[in-house]
Amino acid sequence: MSKAASRPISSHRQFLAPSKSRELFLFNEIATITAQTLDLQEIAHLALQTCLEFFQIEAGLLLLWDHDRQRLTSVAAQGFQVDYLHWTSTGELEKMIGPYLSRATEPLIILNVQSDPRLATSTFSEAIRHDTRFHSVVSIPLKYREEVNGFLNLASTSAAAFSPYPAYFYDILGNQIGLVIANARLYHHLLRSERRYRRIFEGSLDMIFVSDARGQILDMNPAGLSLLGLPPEARSDSFPNIRKVFSNPWEWEDFQKQVEEKGFARDLEVVFKQTGGREIPVLLTGIVRRDQDGQVTGYEGIVKDITERKRGELRILREKKTTEGVLEGLPMPTFVIDRNHRIIYWNRACEKLTGRSKEEMVGSYSYWLPFYSHEGPPMASLVVEQNFKALETFYGAKNLKRSPNLPVAFEAYEYFPDFHGSERYFYDTCSPIYDEKGQIQGAVQAIVDLTEREQLAQELRESEKKFRTLVEASLDGIVLHRDLKLLYVNQACLEMFGYDKSADMLGRDLAELIEIPFQQAAPHRLANLLQGALRPRVFEMKGIRQDGSKFDLEVISFPTTYGGRAASQTHIRNITHKKQLEEHLARTDKLASLGQLAAGVAHEMNNPLGSIMVLSYLLLEDLDENCAERSQVEKIVKEATRCKEIVQGLLEFSRYMPSRMVPVHLEAILEDVLSLVGDHLLFQHIDLVKDFAPNLPPVLGDKNRLEQVFVNLLMNSGDAMEGMGTLTVSTSLNPEGNRIRLAFQDTGPGIPENLLGRLFDPFFTTKEVGKGVGLGLSISYGIIEKHLGRIYVEKTGPEGTTFVIELPVYQESRN
Repeated sequence: MSKAASRPISSHRQFLAPSKSRELFLFNEIATITAQTLDLQEIAHLALQTCLEFFQIEAGLLLLWDHDRQRLTSVAAQGFQVDYLHWTSTGELEKMIGPYLSRATEPLIILNVQSDPRLATSTFSEAIRHDTRFHSVVSIPLKYREEVNGFLNLASTSAAAFSPYPAYFYDILGNQIGLVIANARLYHHLLRSERRYRRIFEGSLDMIFVSDARGQILDMNPAGLSLLGLPPEARSDSFPNIRKVFSNPWEWEDFQKQVEEKGFARDLEVVFKQTGGREIPVLLTGIVRRDQDGQVTGYEGIVKDITERKRGELRILREKKTTEGVLEGLPMPTFVIDRNHRIIYWNRACEKLTGRSKEEMVGSYSYWLPFYSHEGPPMASLVVEQNFKALETFYGAKNLKRSPNLPVAFEAYEYFPDFHGSERYFYDTCSPIYDEKGQIQGAVQAIVDLTEREQLAQELRESEKKFRTLVEASLDGIVLHRDLKLLYVNQACLEMFGYDKSADMLGRDLAELIEIPFQQAAPHRLANLLQGALRPRVFEMKGIRQDGSKFDLEVISFPTTYGGRAASQTHIRNITHKKQLEEHLARTDKLASLGQLAAGVAHEMNNPLGSIMVLSYLLLEDLDENCAERSQVEKIVKEATRCKEIVQGLLEFSRYMPSRMVPVHLEAILEDVLSLVGDHLLFQHIDLVKDFAPNLPPVLGDKNRLEQVFVNLLMNSGDAMEGMGTLTVSTSLNPEGNRIRLAFQDTGPGIPENLLGRLFDPFFTTKEVGKGVGLGLSISYGIIEKHLGRIYVEKTGPEGTTFVIELPVYQESRN
């Protein structure tokens, strides 16, 4: 440890009477540590010892962030128990306070260790409470360029050891130590980089040279050989003296003076002379090498050829000979004020923006006049005064911030609803102007007109809002997806597939919403469409709702972008109703064709059947009761009668029969029909359950025809259950109040799925021969259709079948 670190605490009390002097002496000692050593460990011990002496306390711990292991590591400690120090180096500290480390950017002063809850989330953690000696602690972030690279933890047995000093004092102390640590780390990084020096040396496009104390070049890279006009194969013993390379001898002397006084020279603009005599403007950055006794042993430097830059500067100087020329060439409105707040320059762009001429504005103090309706403090004036409080007061609500590129400059966003008759948006930037002594001599303020950009942004926001409204209001489902993964779904899509929240669908595969037979074909079709295939963009498939039910859908896809990346947009339309209408139309066409055929057949058969029945009855009257042929004739009469009924059914099916359409109450008709069939032998062991909604409105219908339909459905249900089971008849009104729903639910074995499409076809029956001719449901379908209603199978399966009839409510004004 150095002598500075081992001095007793009392050694500098004699000359540290005022508090400010002690603080300044502390900062000075910290800042000069790197002049004593560049060893990181020794620097940490010196910094810790210096702070312990300053605060006259017993314990301290310096933690540095280990970037390789991503944790805090103790590099210097004094006064803490061994167990506590070991615990801080095991990684347990980060586990306890890890979530709070990112927010530990300000000094934390705790005057009572046992009661202050902030201790648990500090870099001390609650483990420090096990050492009952300490009453107060302070944790100081070590920052370099606003980045925390460690913490200085100090502990005292006194409760008042840290209270005399304000928070900013600890902040400055942390920054000072952080800077020292950062410099030491930089030094070590340079040492580790030494092996890479030669590669950089050889590959650099700028000249790099190393010389002795007299200036004789000892080593030089290929770029240097080229710059000085030496051949690539030149050896070091043929290298010139660096001082002879300078075109002007005094430039070499100036370089020597700077590097020997400061230790370095940066970006000195000098002129080199090639071996052929050609002069080359260069930028010279160099350092001096010294031995342990401080004697100069040589110089190192990097030389950058700025010939092209100088040519450019000459062109600029020819075009812009004065500062006014530079400002005049700026496309943005710019004005300059001096330290007395007087306008000294008002460029052409300012004239155009404000309508105020240079002659009118230069020399005046009214730079507020073109912008504000009353006198106020413009940004440039406050920057000259360095009145940061007033800047925050007047421009804080205008997005005031320091410039990220120049911290002494400020930026603000201003909105003028009526700037010379139009709405304008300005972005102001203002920077102080310093003289060579660092004193503020004025300020320059530039104004960027963002009006067009803001208006475009507003139009874009409105367009986006309209688009989103259209998408969300669309009756079609709209989804955005990439690689079939859903990125966005609208409300119609959620409702279509039975989901409540978009989060339930986002991230899922689009193929999961499609029935299995279409899952393989859908991605292939989408890929072809997105690649510009000429096949139809619209195709049909079946979708799967969240509850597992399936429905028909129609899909169209096309390329789009989402989040700045390529994506696909797919529109999905539920065409279940469309399919039902198509099936209904197909069935209607089929029934119409069959009806015409049936009408012709019925008419042709009706006359022969009438003759057969008349002759059979006459023959039957002539036969004696005991005659053997009588039974044969009775069979003829029976079968002819059956044929007559079939023909009558065909006629009813094939032609419109006049109906007496009047308002009727369905529950009354159902009561009569249920009473009628209830006495039938088939229903002796069937439970008839009625579930009628009260106060149903009437429908416009033919009572006899409706009775015929209801009886047919009831008898079919009884036959399906084979006289055993439960038959439930229910009525209800739809939510819109315009249709009545009747449901006939049996507990029979169900209808095979492959037969559902043929149920309403004429002459289709599953009953045994002689028990039905297959016209009951066909006739019922025709009757319900003439009543402007629907009849269909809602569900079927092993648990039974449900037939549903929907009829429109009678509305007297419309009818």
